Amino acid sequence: MNLDNPIIATFTRADYTESVHRGAWTLVRTQADGSVEVVDGRGQADQQIFARSAMKGLQALAVVESGAADAFDLSEAELAICCASHSSEPEHLRAVAAMLSRGGLVEDQLGCGASPQWFQRPTGQKRRSYHCCSGKHSGMLLTAVHLGEDPATYLSPQSQTQQLVRSAVADMTGAELTDGIDGCSAPTFRMPLSSLAAGIARLATPAGLAPERAAAADRITAAVGANPNMIGGEQLRSDSDLIRATDGRVFTKLGAEGIFVCGVRGTGYGLCITVDDGNERAFDALALTILRSHELISSTEFDALEQYTSLKRHNADGIYSGDILI
Repeated sequence: MNLDNPIIATFTRADYTESVHRGAWTLVRTQADGSVEVVDGRGQADQQIFARSAMKGLQALAVVESGAADAFDLSEAELAICCASHSSEPEHLRAVAAMLSRGGLVEDQLGCGASPQWFQRPTGQKRRSYHCCSGKHSGMLLTAVHLGEDPATYLSPQSQTQQLVRSAVADMTGAELTDGIDGCSAPTFRMPLSSLAAGIARLATPAGLAPERAAAADRITAAVGANPNMIGGEQLRSDSDLIRATDGRVFTKLGAEGIFVCGVRGTGYGLCITVDDGNERAFDALALTILRSHELISSTEFDALEQYTSLKRHNADGIYSGDILI
């Protein structure tokens, strides 16, 4: 966190400021020669953040490049859920179960811990497959099996599986990574805001990458674009809804503690937002407004996402209650 970050969202009620959210954002454009241009932003583009679940698309490169995706015949939907923070809806649970079964694995081998289903939090029954990261963990487990590693060690930073993940993230972001442990027990990495934006931009537009890496990146973003529900869910998930509204042209991912990333396929653009207090409500309208102002989404696509783009706040009865200022 940078204590000097500007206010990026203000929430008002009855013309009074009710809450403010500080943070930073950066929009970059990558080139085929590997260079990165910072196009726009607020706050410091080089401030360090933990990427958390926002980097799952980058982590999934190891599933493809190791050969595990082909060895276990992963469908596009199953590859998409490797990138997901899913809502534990029935199709998510079916995908995780199918992946584990093909690897000769069982649910208890998922190292993400147990949680309730998204729509039953916090009091529902807890299972490891219900955890929003169980798709990512299933992909990592299959990678370990394919590499001949003991599945029990798949989360160890010293395992071949996690070394492949770390290498892919470092290569794509160009960052000197600092290691940490994510909320799901998998390794996570701290890096500059602009580096994460660049990594997601390269994932969405892999021009200039080595052919094998470019093919893996295209395969991942195409899978997510064809299966937007797998990345989040049906129940008011802004990441799934943005992918759906743009027919998969925008690859996007939310992360814990107020991290948002997206890459616009074929353009070289990548956006990363961080919210200091971790509140996700601060970035939906902001992200879409940034994308629209740079003509990265159309007015039709922007209007289709009105539930996120509206700067007017309404309560459950549809009564106007305040504004969002960004």
